[in-house]
Amino acid sequence: MPRLRFFDGCAMVGWRSNRHPETIWHPRDFARDYRYYGIGAALVHHAVAVEYHQDRGNRRLLEEIRRLPQLLPQWVVMPHHTHEMAPPDELIPEMLELGVRAVRIYPKTHGFPLADQVSGPLLEALQERRIPVFADVDELAIDAAASLCERFPELPVVLCGVNWSSDRQLEPALERAQNLHVETHFFQGHRAYERFVRQFGADRLIFGTGLPDCSPGAAVMMSLYEDIADEDRAKIAGGNLLRLLSSVLTDRPAPFEEVPAVEPPADDDPIVATLREGRPLSDELVFDAHAHIAHVGAMGISRIHLPYNDADGLVGTMDRLGIDRCIVSTWSGITDGDPASNDITLAAIERHPGRLLGYGTINPRYPEEMQREMSRVFRSDLMVGYKPYPPRQQVPLTDLRHRPMLEWADRKGAPVLCHGGLSPAAAVTPDQLGELAPLYPNAKFLLAHAGSNWALAEALVPVGRRSGNIYAEITYTSIRYGLVEYLVRELGRDRVLFGTDCVMRDAAPQLGWAAWARIPLEDKRMVLGGNIARILGAAQ
Repeated sequence: MPRLRFFDGCAMVGWRSNRHPETIWHPRDFARDYRYYGIGAALVHHAVAVEYHQDRGNRRLLEEIRRLPQLLPQWVVMPHHTHEMAPPDELIPEMLELGVRAVRIYPKTHGFPLADQVSGPLLEALQERRIPVFADVDELAIDAAASLCERFPELPVVLCGVNWSSDRQLEPALERAQNLHVETHFFQGHRAYERFVRQFGADRLIFGTGLPDCSPGAAVMMSLYEDIADEDRAKIAGGNLLRLLSSVLTDRPAPFEEVPAVEPPADDDPIVATLREGRPLSDELVFDAHAHIAHVGAMGISRIHLPYNDADGLVGTMDRLGIDRCIVSTWSGITDGDPASNDITLAAIERHPGRLLGYGTINPRYPEEMQREMSRVFRSDLMVGYKPYPPRQQVPLTDLRHRPMLEWADRKGAPVLCHGGLSPAAAVTPDQLGELAPLYPNAKFLLAHAGSNWALAEALVPVGRRSGNIYAEITYTSIRYGLVEYLVRELGRDRVLFGTDCVMRDAAPQLGWAAWARIPLEDKRMVLGGNIARILGAAQ
C-alpha cells in the first residue's frame, strides 16, 4: 500500500478554559505530534474563538500558526447582526486575502439560529465562494445538517464528530444531501469506511483526529486498515479535504498542490512501523480482552445498526489487523442474559477454536436459571470469565445475587469484565471495585472503558493501587489523548489491557490507540496482549 498522506480536518489549538494537563494546546506541540503520526497538514481553529470571542480568537490563530505552514487557519464565524463580526461582504474577502479557506460554526454554543432571516446572508456568501462549513454534530444535528445542505446545495458542509451509532439517521441524510460530508474521528463503526464507500463513494469522508482531546493514533487506523481501494484510502486520508479547500473560489493560490509527505521517524518501534504500512501485526501477540458478538447473520441490535456482527464478522476483522485471540460475550447476554445467549458464544468458540474465548453471562434476576448456567457454562470451564451487566439488568455488582459468579471467578482466578463508569445506577464504579476486590482477591476485575474519560481513569488509579487484582481495560469511542500513557505510568504496565468492543466499534482505531501510544515497546506488548494472556494462564 502506498504511504498515505494525512490531512487533519478536525483540530482545535490554543489556550482554553478547562484543559486537562495531559493534553496539548500550543500549535508547536500539534506540529510535533503530527510528525509522529504521519500527518502532513491540518486545518485548525482556535479555542479562544470558541470559548471567548470569535474575532479575537481568529486573529490570535493567524499569529500563533504563522511559522507553521503545515497548519492552515479555519475561522469561527457567526452572523453579523450584533456587530460582533463583520458583515459577509467584508468578512469573506478579508478571510480569503488572509488565506482562510474554511469556517466553523457553533450555533448552539454561540446562540444563533441558522434560519434564513439570521444566518442566510452569511451562508449565501460562503456558498457563493464554495467555502466549506464545518460544524460539530452536537451543534448541528444530522437531520438539521441535511436540511441546511438542501437549502444551500453548493455549500460544502462537513459534519464533525459523527458517531458510529448514528447510521440510521446518517444514511438517509447522505442520500438527501450530496454536499454533506462526514469527518471521521468518531466515525468508528465496524467496517464503516467500506460500507460508506460502497454506498456513497469515497469523496465525502474527511479525515480528522479530534485533537487535542483524542488520539491521532486511533484516527489514522481506519484509513490504513479498512477493506477499500488504495485510491479511496488516499482520498479519505487527505485528498478530499485538499480538494474542498482548493475548490474555494478565490484568486489566491491553493495552500499546496498535494498534502505534504511525512517521513517516518528513525526510531520507530516495530509495532508502529508495521502500522504505518497497513500490515497485520502478525509478529506480535495481540489479544483483545473485550469484544461482543450477536447471532449468525446479525446486522444490528434493538437500538443501533451493528453490521457484520457475528463471530465470522469479528474474526475477519481480527485477521485484517493481526489480532490473535479475543474474549467475547454476546449482546443478548448483556441485555436479556438468558441461556440462549451463552449458546451463541459457545457455538462461536467451536467455530473458531483457538481464536475466540468466552465470557459467560447470566441475568441475576433469574436465580433458578442462574444455578443451571453455573453448572453448564462456568463450572464446566466452557467460559474463561464472567461478564455482568448492571446497566441493563439493574442489579449492582455488589448485590448478593452476583455472589455465585464472583465466587467462581475467585476460585479460578478468572477475569470479571465490568462495564465501568462513575454512576452506580449505570455502571460498575471504581469504588464498587474497591469494595469487591479484597473480598474476592483471586478474581481479576477488569474495569471496561477505563479510557472513556479522564474522571473515570483518575478515580480508578488510587483504587487500583490499593488492590492488585483491579485492571484498566481501555476501549471507548472517545479515545482520550494521552490516557493510555497515563494509565501505564500511574497504574502500572501490567494492569492495562487492550480491548476493542468490536463488533460494535471497528477494532482498528482501538488497536491504534494502544499501538501508537508513546510507551516503551515492552510495556506496549504487555498492554496489547501479554497482560490478559498472563491472567488467563494463571487461571488454568
